[in-house]
Amino acid sequence: ENRKCQNLRPTYSGTLLCSLNLRLKSFVESTARSAGLFNMAATMARMSSTCDVTRMTLTPPVRTMAPAVRLAKSHRQRLQPVCVHTPLRSNSPISHQAPMEVAQPSEVEQSVAVDNAAYISDAAVCSIEAALDDGQSIKALRRFDANLRALTLDNWRTKLRPVLNELAFNLESFNPAFAATVLKVQCSIGHSDYVRRDTALAALIQPLAGEYGMHNDAPQGKTHRQLFAEWYEGLWGEPLEALMAEGTRPVASEKLYGQMMRDIMSGGQTSDPVDQACYAMGYNLAIEYMASYEKPWMLHAFRDLNKRVLAPVGLALKEWLFLEVHAEGDHAEAEHAELGHSAITAFVPAEREALLRGAALD
Repeated sequence: ENRKCQNLRPTYSGTLLCSLNLRLKSFVESTARSAGLFNMAATMARMSSTCDVTRMTLTPPVRTMAPAVRLAKSHRQRLQPVCVHTPLRSNSPISHQAPMEVAQPSEVEQSVAVDNAAYISDAAVCSIEAALDDGQSIKALRRFDANLRALTLDNWRTKLRPVLNELAFNLESFNPAFAATVLKVQCSIGHSDYVRRDTALAALIQPLAGEYGMHNDAPQGKTHRQLFAEWYEGLWGEPLEALMAEGTRPVASEKLYGQMMRDIMSGGQTSDPVDQACYAMGYNLAIEYMASYEKPWMLHAFRDLNKRVLAPVGLALKEWLFLEVHAEGDHAEAEHAELGHSAITAFVPAEREALLRGAALD
């Protein structure tokens, strides 16, 4: 947990640290009661009520447990090893300070533990994400952010218009990539574990559904294409259709889209259905992980542009929902990255780690 905390964005640090604090508080209370040390639990309760986590400064990327991941929790609970704790007898002279006894696991519990060991660990997936931090994509995202922040009143329209034309295609082009990943995992039917496949799919479908305004326990909202069109019109003062009507080909975005689909659909040049699914999930992990950097940076860059350039000349941007929904809140890219991460730990065999890593780097 400490390693994850070191890689958080400030936006989410308070939420996660409060969650960790509450979990620690709960653990201390339960163990303290059994050991007759309730005063320590009361002290922890006072600490949790006065802890000011908002002053902590943390850096990206965020690694939080997304609320929507709980949709598949009942499946994952079946996959977790169970440890039964039995307290010492009540008349023991040292029962107030002795450690718990741990009952021997049953045959079923042992088999579950062995089964879990056969699948990729959280630490292994984190190491793949860490490798992405040193890749070419993150450097390109930093250049893009720097270019946005360098726009001036004299050149922002000239330089930004072709970028928006590319974005209109680029942002939608990830939907087929998400759909292809879901398809590859689903097509491992008959070759992969029933529960693990279902758990992974329940996580992977959520970012794709979110693109069309669908979220758990909420009415369907606007699609991300609608939100982009509204944001464009608020920024440019004309409907998105006017930009589309110019007919300029988004060459860079089309090239990236073609390469992504060739990679995912070829499944890493293997014919094995599980290998193809694992490759697609590694590719998807990289897409979502990079987006968890890109979208908050983009939001802050446009806030900077609005403050420096647009607002002073009466062109203040009033429509922010498109940028905010990707960068902040319960359905942001950070949540999507977590969903991709959790799908991998549920599905990918440990022996496929090299394949998964290669896909993410591709």
